[in-house]
Amino acid sequence: MSNRAFRFDVGEHLRPWSRLFFVHPEACSARIERDQLTVLFGRWSLTTPVSNIAEVTVTGPYTWWKVAGPAHLSMADRGVTFATTDERGVCISFVEPVAAIEPSGVITHPSLTVTVADVDGFVGALNESRASRSGTSPAAASKVPVEGSRRGGLVSSAASLVSWFRRSDQEVEHRQRLVDRIDVPPRWSSESDDEQPFDDGVGPAFHREYRVRIGDTDVPATDAINRIRVDLERAVDGGLAPVTKLDGEIGEMRTGDRYLLALAGPWSAPVTVIARNDTSFRFGTLRGHLEAGVIEFSAEQGDGELTFIIESWARSGDQAMWLLYDVLGIARVLQAELWVRMCEQFVEVVGGRQIGPVQITTERTRS
Repeated sequence: MSNRAFRFDVGEHLRPWSRLFFVHPEACSARIERDQLTVLFGRWSLTTPVSNIAEVTVTGPYTWWKVAGPAHLSMADRGVTFATTDERGVCISFVEPVAAIEPSGVITHPSLTVTVADVDGFVGALNESRASRSGTSPAAASKVPVEGSRRGGLVSSAASLVSWFRRSDQEVEHRQRLVDRIDVPPRWSSESDDEQPFDDGVGPAFHREYRVRIGDTDVPATDAINRIRVDLERAVDGGLAPVTKLDGEIGEMRTGDRYLLALAGPWSAPVTVIARNDTSFRFGTLRGHLEAGVIEFSAEQGDGELTFIIESWARSGDQAMWLLYDVLGIARVLQAELWVRMCEQFVEVVGGRQIGPVQITTERTRS
């Protein structure tokens, strides 16, 4: 049985209602992993063993106002609905009711409806998992903790701001310059309804590079990149911005797969894999992301050293983020601390020794 994540479908006419309740459709996901089903839906989530699933049924269409916006509780049978479209979804009935609508578990639900994009694939994966289930009994369902929405904490964000301003020249070396133009690498060849390309951004453009040199490691660049490609959580600070796979095989990375890096706050950072090779992979931003652009992670080998590089080309995703990023600088500092920590954690992933400070180069357009 494979572990897999399934993204949600997006009904454009429901998107404004979803965003009103801080439900970003591109950041919603249903995951089947280690004999457990976990569904993430904005500030709501549900977790239960697959052995607690009694029946899986394809349903829809739905009355739009019964599914639009936040998680919906049925007054008739206490079923809960996580929906981003009114066209088609999957109703999952449970043996033992499961908590979701509120975290204390006072209200539990005998069923859940989710509007994933790949309905048939999701039903097939659930049935396959149920057929091969072992271990957890249905009676233990109520004891499974709700995983939560996997977002960074406000305390971690505040601590990261302090950490950045305390960093010395021995830890970070930063060079900045103004430029007239920034050339952005291509995203993808086919159009996607939920992409958020560079040209859709707001304010000046930024080209940033984070570079760390690593010695005393015999891990080649191909193996080094693969170690984080199959498990991004190894290299990303989970307290500041936990990473969640939203779509695709868990433990693999293929073009078109989707991920979410979620800082604290009412925003998201959903991305999709737009390119990959033996020593690098590249993400493109999706709608609802803090930024509009692309970011690439790569490793280079040479002169007895390994170099890890994070390079981004982006503009702010909207006016609010432009204010936080370019004017107030809060988002810019949090982003810098996140990627510097990733450079430092990458050194640990390959079991090497960091040589010199993390080098940051920032180019910003004049307007």
